[in-house]
Amino acid sequence: MRKLKTRTRADTLNVEPRFRPRRNWDRLIYLSILAVFFAGFGDYVAGDIIFLRADGLVVRDHSEIGADSLVRVTEVAVRPGEKVEAGDMLLRAESIDILGRLAELTMREAELVERGAQLKSDLALSTDLLPRAQVRLQGVTARQAEMDRLKKGRLISAERVADFEANRYAVEVEAATLSSRINGLKEEIAALDVSRNQAAEAVQTLKTRYSGGVHQATIAGVVGDNVPAPGEVLNPGETILTLYWGDAYVLAYLPKRYIFDIAVGDAVSVKSGHQVRAGHISAILPMSTAIPDEFRNAFKLNETRQLARIVLQAGPELPAMASVRITREWDFLSFRGAKFP
Repeated sequence: MRKLKTRTRADTLNVEPRFRPRRNWDRLIYLSILAVFFAGFGDYVAGDIIFLRADGLVVRDHSEIGADSLVRVTEVAVRPGEKVEAGDMLLRAESIDILGRLAELTMREAELVERGAQLKSDLALSTDLLPRAQVRLQGVTARQAEMDRLKKGRLISAERVADFEANRYAVEVEAATLSSRINGLKEEIAALDVSRNQAAEAVQTLKTRYSGGVHQATIAGVVGDNVPAPGEVLNPGETILTLYWGDAYVLAYLPKRYIFDIAVGDAVSVKSGHQVRAGHISAILPMSTAIPDEFRNAFKLNETRQLARIVLQAGPELPAMASVRITREWDFLSFRGAKFP
């Protein structure tokens, strides 16, 4: 079958240039950008299901020095990030409440000492007067028989008998009063001694705990970034200073859904900026918590993740409380027995 000859258009000259149709590069670029966008969006939303990518914080064991009462910092001996040894002075903070309590207890102790001295003086006086009162009582008792004989023989007037009875009663009351007073003073002095010893012990304990407002490091470590300035006033419950100690480790927030297994001992990489440290999962904690704001996904505002502890191997030191990214090399063998959501 013979092909029909293409006729040349009447308005076309043989000398006119021929133009080939151009490819539609705009559409190709647009589709590529769209594909990259959806790929990135899918990776952002559900990438953790396929790849182990978790956020974490570099933490260290730490101790906080808190204000038990209203305090005023008078002296600071350390700077943020400074290494200290056990027993080194960190700062001095005056507690207005403790100083007032010390003054009150000291005044109370002085009052008890003064009261004890007065009671001992009264006891000494009563002890000195009691033998004299007893001698008078013995004399009156010895004359009682003679007075009874004179009264029976009607050889003495009723007025003399009444005076004798009144005098005898007064002597007996004086002797009994002195004896009772001595016993009471002894008991009161003993109770006062106990109170005075308790007050003295309370003063000494408070002075020991307060130690002039000096706070010392109980363990070798590194001072935190929040160090108060001299003259700064802190309310009760506020943290004065934080001391970090021990080796740094990573507290990781593991993804909630994934199709691979995460187990203790798995090797991971920890990246903070340009620094990369190798490590392994030492423990998967049996607890979940809300992730910090800096790790929160805009599409999962109320997301909670399980915590894991990652021990770091030797390498460049990572700063405490630094945000890090935990990853693991993709291995097809790790997907054997994968669990799909």
